[in-house]
Amino acid sequence: MFGSFLLPLASFAALTSAHFHIIYPEWRGDSLELETASQWIWPCANISETTNGTRTKWPTAGGSIMINGSHEFAFTYVNLGLGDNVTNFNISLVDNFNQTGAGALCLKDAVKSALEEGLKAGNITGGTDGLDGTNASLQVIQISHSGSSLYNCMDITFSKDAKLLDDEQCKNGTGVGGAPIGASEAQEAAQPSASGTTQPGAASSLKPFIGSGVLAMVVAIAFL
Repeated sequence: MFGSFLLPLASFAALTSAHFHIIYPEWRGDSLELETASQWIWPCANISETTNGTRTKWPTAGGSIMINGSHEFAFTYVNLGLGDNVTNFNISLVDNFNQTGAGALCLKDAVKSALEEGLKAGNITGGTDGLDGTNASLQVIQISHSGSSLYNCMDITFSKDAKLLDDEQCKNGTGVGGAPIGASEAQEAAQPSASGTTQPGAASSLKPFIGSGVLAMVVAIAFL
């Protein structure tokens, strides 16, 4: 149930400024609290797949992803690995997406085309429909202005019966949004509005979405 993991967002304000929290799907373990965990450690913050024994049912066409970041901007990546005890996250679902604003960021329906392309590239037959019942893991990477990479992972089971988060569950925090890095001005002009029009690339169908008017400035700062 979504209510079991949707904690009051204000409670995340006290998180260490160098880390981020997974809200959905459920992360494999709390990398901020577990004694041996560290978000600095690739690929999954030094947390094994068996830590909490919980897998979230996730739609076969790709589901929602919700994180809580503590940086004003962070380059964000989401990768997928199929199977149990995954260490090879070889399918890119979200590539080089710039989160802007600290707080909750929800990608409601952002990965469908990237998942389909990844399955084709890996010669995995059956398409997304064939994923029903398949175990997998998601890896989220954030790179902040310091250039350091942070890692968290979530274990899932693809299910044809699982649904995307609804609009009430999938909400960005105040002032939080983002855009794919490298989008042209024309693409940025076509960014999805709150009503949910689509755009090209792995982050298509991004909803809800709050466009970033400071993207160019953010990129410039990142490379100073």
